[in-house]
Amino acid sequence: MRGLTRRGFGIAAGATALLGNGALLEQAMAQTAAAEATRNLPRTYSGTTLRITWGSTPSYQLMADFSSRFTEATGIRLDFQFLQQTDRYQKMILDASSNTNSFDIYLTAYQWKEQIAPHAHNLMRLDQEVRGVPPMDWDDYPQRALEAYSRVDGKAVAIPLLGDVSMLVWDKAALRDAGLDPDSPPADWEGVHRNGVALNKGGRYGFNMPAGKSIQTACTWITLFHAFGGQYLDAAGRPTFGSDAALKTFTFMSQRLGKISPPGNLTWDFPEMINSLVSGQSAQGYMWAGGFSTLFDPSKSKIAGSLGWAPTPQAVLLGGWGIAVNAKSRSLDAARLFVGWLTSKEISRQTALVSGTPCRISAFKDPEVVARYPVLPAVLQGMEGAVATYPPLRDSEQVNILIYDEANAVCSGTKTAEQAVVDLQEKVSTFMRRRGYLR
Repeated sequence: MRGLTRRGFGIAAGATALLGNGALLEQAMAQTAAAEATRNLPRTYSGTTLRITWGSTPSYQLMADFSSRFTEATGIRLDFQFLQQTDRYQKMILDASSNTNSFDIYLTAYQWKEQIAPHAHNLMRLDQEVRGVPPMDWDDYPQRALEAYSRVDGKAVAIPLLGDVSMLVWDKAALRDAGLDPDSPPADWEGVHRNGVALNKGGRYGFNMPAGKSIQTACTWITLFHAFGGQYLDAAGRPTFGSDAALKTFTFMSQRLGKISPPGNLTWDFPEMINSLVSGQSAQGYMWAGGFSTLFDPSKSKIAGSLGWAPTPQAVLLGGWGIAVNAKSRSLDAARLFVGWLTSKEISRQTALVSGTPCRISAFKDPEVVARYPVLPAVLQGMEGAVATYPPLRDSEQVNILIYDEANAVCSGTKTAEQAVVDLQEKVSTFMRRRGYLR
């Protein structure tokens, strides 16, 4: 798998997941076809095509295939556009802000919700507005995550689809071989580094840190920043990216985790991170719940039978995705029908069985789902706790870019950690003044 490109990894991983989980997928799809939520779907919109911005990782490949049951029941064709995260963001913002409206449905991260809110249909009363949509059951979501994913000024701009928090994972067999306790996760990041040093030998690496100009590099930085006591803003709303916590984060990434991560990580994003773990290249690393369908699959993961996991120590970053409906969709009711069906309690359980990425509490706790993905109780624990989020700004995606640009510079050795702290503080301050956050 090492030779795959990012795009190739997404397609190949999806295909492998379908093969590895074939019997389970067929069973779940059969149950979905018989489910009340599917049987009650109307054929009012048969012949309609919905264009959807979508993910390219294994979980989304599985969900897209799974959704063929919706097409069979309704006659509505689903045109999924499989896109990397940056492309999804750019296409969504351009499509909505330019009034092009070529997409009916957007897969959206919660840090984008302020920007998409003016263009998104309010989904709060979806089950009362469109015939065939099952009850919304809003209480079935972790409320902290629901607020983060969905709500803007009392409006439900998106429905949570994939629940996620940052996780630490490790190969128990490798830890045991290194004389470490495979069943006791480190209590802090210093412990993660100590374990990584012990694991870093014989062509095996102690961590899977991304250091490319990518969102995963920003996620790693944000998680460490909060673990070390960092806050984005002070009481007056001024940025605090020049803090001691920021300096410690840059230093820890470059001088600690970077030293025990594989070469070539200066271009890494999520596909390379998960590939390093499943291939056995890295024996410990940073991961999202969305990657566990791959990690648990023995057909492509060397550590499927010896996987350990826990929420990241000291601080947990809320990830995950929601699904929004373009308010100016030419097929608004059909789009709302699909979103209501896909996120319903009954269907969420079925998608959780094949993808391992629920967002509803009932799916997180379902015995059959947990038996398949035993990591889920830990994910729910993280989602229900005091989680860190992306910068609380309408334009937080731009701040994430500033973060990963500086982290990449420090890890590549083109800047010192001290210089990166000064530059990041100045760049965020300038950006916030330009956007009207600061005078």
